[in-house]
Amino acid sequence: MLTGSYRKRLEADLGRWVGEGLVSPESATTIRRSLAQEGGGFKLPALLGLFGGLLIASSVSAFVAANWDEIPRLVKLAMVLLGVAGALGIAVRLESRGSTSGADAAATCGTLIFAAGVALVGQMYHLPTDWPGGALLIAIGALIVAFLLRSNGALVVALVAIAAWSGGRWDEREANAHLLFWLPFLPALWLAATRHNRLVHHLAVLVLLGWFATLPGQYAFFRFDYGLLAYWLAVSVLFVALGALALDRGGPGLLTACLPWGLIGLILSLNVELARILDVNEAKAGTALWLNYFAYALALPAVIGLGLLARERRFALPLGLALFMALLVPVLFWSGGAVSMTGKIVVAALILAVAIGIVIAGAGGGVRRLSIAGSTLFAIAIVILLWQTIGTLLDQSLFFLVGGALLIGLASGMRRLLAKFSKPAEVVP
Repeated sequence: MLTGSYRKRLEADLGRWVGEGLVSPESATTIRRSLAQEGGGFKLPALLGLFGGLLIASSVSAFVAANWDEIPRLVKLAMVLLGVAGALGIAVRLESRGSTSGADAAATCGTLIFAAGVALVGQMYHLPTDWPGGALLIAIGALIVAFLLRSNGALVVALVAIAAWSGGRWDEREANAHLLFWLPFLPALWLAATRHNRLVHHLAVLVLLGWFATLPGQYAFFRFDYGLLAYWLAVSVLFVALGALALDRGGPGLLTACLPWGLIGLILSLNVELARILDVNEAKAGTALWLNYFAYALALPAVIGLGLLARERRFALPLGLALFMALLVPVLFWSGGAVSMTGKIVVAALILAVAIGIVIAGAGGGVRRLSIAGSTLFAIAIVILLWQTIGTLLDQSLFFLVGGALLIGLASGMRRLLAKFSKPAEVVP
C-alpha cells in the first residue's frame, strides 16, 4: 500500500538520483510507471461515483418520504427490492466492463438501499423493536455483497453494522464480553485483509478496538477503575508492536493500520498515568483485573517478537525497549512505589524515556509517524510536569537538569556511533 507521502518522497528522490547519475532516466520512468499501476484506497473516480450513488439514494429516500402515507405496503416493498436488485445489477454490469470504481459505487448504493429497506420493512409490518438484530441483518447482507462483488463500500457498511450490533447487544445484556461478535467479524476481517484500501483497514482496526473496550464490562467501564488504564496501556502496546512488525517486514496493510491507533492509545494512557501519579489523591494503583493479566500476556510476546523478528534493528530495538518500559509503569503502581517521591521520579523518567525511545525508533526506521508520536508524548509530559511539580520547584528543576544532561550525553554518544557506522568500507585492492 503506497501512501501519498511515500510517493512524494520517492518522486523527489528519483529526481535527485537521476541528477547524480545513480539512476538512469529510463529506470526512473519504469519505476514511476510501476507506481502508477499500484492500486489502493478510494481513487477520485470511485469517490465521485460513490457520492453520485449516495445522492441518487437520497433522492429516492426523499421521494418515498414525501409520498409515504399514500404508497401501499407492497409497492413500498417492491421499490426496496427493485432498488437493491437494480443497483447490484448495475454493479455487475460495470464490473464486467472493467469499471471497478463504478461497480463499487453501485454496490455500495445497493447496500445502503438494503439497509434502509430493513428499517422500512420493520416499520411497515410493526415487527418487534430490535435494532441490534436489524444491524446484524444489514451486516450479513453487506458482507455477501462485499464478497461477491468485491465492494469496499459494502465492506465499510458491514463493519459499521457489526460494531453497532455488538455494541447494542453488550449494552442490553451488560455483558463482560460479547463473544458472538467474532462470528461476523472474522469473515469481515478476512475480507479487509485482502483489500488494498486504507479506509477499510483503519475501520476494521477501530471496530476491533471497540470490542476490546467492551471487555471489562459495564460495571468496570462506567466506574472507571484505574486498573482500566493498565489494561488500555497493554492493548495499545500490543497494537503498536503488531503494526510496527508488519511495517518492518512488509506485512499486510491491515496490520500496519494498528500502529497509529496503538500510538494514540499509548500517548493518552501514559500521560494520564503521569498526571495521576503527581496528584496526591489519585496516586493509586486500582484493581488488577483478570483482563490486565490477559492483556499483558498478549502484549509482552508481541514486544519480544518485534525485537526478535524485525529486520531493521535500529528501528525495532529502541521501539521494543520503549514499549517494555511503558508496561513497567502500571507495575510500579501495583508495587506501591507510586506514593513515594522516588516512585514519582521513576514513573516520570520512564515516560520521558518511552517518548525518547519512540523518537529514536522513528528516526532509525524512517517512520515519521513514530517520531511525531514520540515528540507529542514528550511535549505533553513536559507540560504535565510543569503543571504538577515533582515535590518542590527546586526538585523539579533538578529533575529537568539531570534529564537534559542525560539527553545531551545520549545525543553525543549516538552521533559518534552513527559516524562510526556510516564510514565507507575500505576497498581491498
